[in-house]
Amino acid sequence: MPRIGRTTVLVSDQDAAIDFYTRALGFRVLFDATLETGFRSVHVGPGAVGDPGLWLVASSSDRVGAQTGGESLLVLYSEDLDADLARLADVGVQPHVGPAGAPGGRYAHVRDPWGTELVLVDAPPPGL
Repeated sequence: MPRIGRTTVLVSDQDAAIDFYTRALGFRVLFDATLETGFRSVHVGPGAVGDPGLWLVASSSDRVGAQTGGESLLVLYSEDLDADLARLADVGVQPHVGPAGAPGGRYAHVRDPWGTELVLVDAPPPGL
């Protein structure tokens, strides 16, 4: 069965995106190289290279920040929602939804500097 590898996030500035995702969410750079074609491939994530992460793709199209038609791009499970929201606040990002409660835990919606919507939710208990 295939595993999820990367989710593409369109950004207008890859270096600024690396800075945001590493400082605001605690991700690390998993891969950053310019290919022979001139395409810069940047992967960031919370785990190792083989774990799911984000592929930060440079784009100048009007799809930057709107690649999902206004819906959330992905859900991030948080071990400490308050700490994660505080780290986001430190870089100027405030939730535009929540934090609020729901069956199974709390959640909040935020947007990265390019307008891509992310949802942070309390991590489910182990084994669920």
